[in-house]
Amino acid sequence: MIDDQEPAAEDERRSRILIPDTSPLSLLAMVGSDALDWLFVPNADVWIPDMVKAEATRVPDPGDDQRNEHRATLTKWFQRNANRIHIVETHEGLEYSKAMQAWELAGSKPELKPSWKGRGEKSVLQVLDVVETVLEDGEAAVVLVDDNKARIAIQLENEFDIDLMGTESFITWMHEKFKVPNAENAWAAIKIAAGGNAPVGAENDPIFLRK
Repeated sequence: MIDDQEPAAEDERRSRILIPDTSPLSLLAMVGSDALDWLFVPNADVWIPDMVKAEATRVPDPGDDQRNEHRATLTKWFQRNANRIHIVETHEGLEYSKAMQAWELAGSKPELKPSWKGRGEKSVLQVLDVVETVLEDGEAAVVLVDDNKARIAIQLENEFDIDLMGTESFITWMHEKFKVPNAENAWAAIKIAAGGNAPVGAENDPIFLRK
């Protein structure tokens, strides 16, 4: 027998969008701050690990891709939406924050600046801890991720109610489901801006939020 009764408010689960690597934010920022705001369109909670925020907004080291205007867009977006974004603490993020505070207290000498090398990779390895933290109440989530290592790690863990979605799929979702203006041509613009380095979307990505 099928129960057609509507679920009570306390039985409903709030969906969440988790972004465990910087790629989706960086790609959307290539279109502009309006594209970053698309993350709020599904009316789902947006969760971002502290290391992802740090990597997206940090002052680049010499030799890094500078993209100052690009990083400024992301920094302003985080500031403007501080009350709408849930920042998830990770061990790597806390250690990096301590290292930066110690460096600043020591006079911020360039030669002593904590290296970013390897920190992004370590934070990716913590993605399952982040997923578990976000979904500890058994809630559903879309994990917006392009990084292959993170995707494999999440796919190997099947106890969570999640759907993986790459940035290209997310933009398609915005266009087809929510009819967001300018979303139709956004991925083509990103591919041009990325100079051929845009990630290839996965064919089996869902274009929906699981109920």
